[in-house]
Amino acid sequence: MIGARAVGILSLSSLLALPIAGQQPAGGNNAPHVQQPKRNNAGQKPQHKLGDWLRNHKNLPPDQQEKALENDPNFKHLPPDRQAELKERLRKFNSLPPAQRDRALERMEYWDKLNPDQKKQVRDANQQLQGLPVERRVMVHRALRNLVKMSPQERQQVFESDKFKTTFSDQEQAILKNLAEISPPPEGENPSR
Repeated sequence: MIGARAVGILSLSSLLALPIAGQQPAGGNNAPHVQQPKRNNAGQKPQHKLGDWLRNHKNLPPDQQEKALENDPNFKHLPPDRQAELKERLRKFNSLPPAQRDRALERMEYWDKLNPDQKKQVRDANQQLQGLPVERRVMVHRALRNLVKMSPQERQQVFESDKFKTTFSDQEQAILKNLAEISPPPEGENPSR
């Protein structure tokens, strides 16, 4: 199911386009957050989880979520236009049906587990996908959904098949090969390498 989450990430123009309540201002490391994590004993910041703020506040009614966001000390330090953007994203998130909100949180969790190289691969692939015509994007997404369900050996057979090579352009083949191989590290393993 991990690969299906990669498809979900791409289908929503990557996680950075999701209505995430706590995204970092532009120019940051693209790891959305509102609350700053405390430093550990070594003085290093632990990785902050992408959907922590939403998970911690998801059971509150939308108006109370917005008040919690407004009262967050780190939110208060953001420029007014960034604050307005985050409030709007929170409203959009809350307007989603419950199943879609849950899927968005799952995608955030998936994203949290990727190492920086994998995140870059997903961003780069998404950027390439955006340049494709809509019908080709749909084909690539459909193929990716099938590929991630396969074993590495089965995927390799598909990649070497004439049908794959004639159905997809070189660019599309590269996107599919890169994304089909991405999976986060096992639970508890450090995603930052």
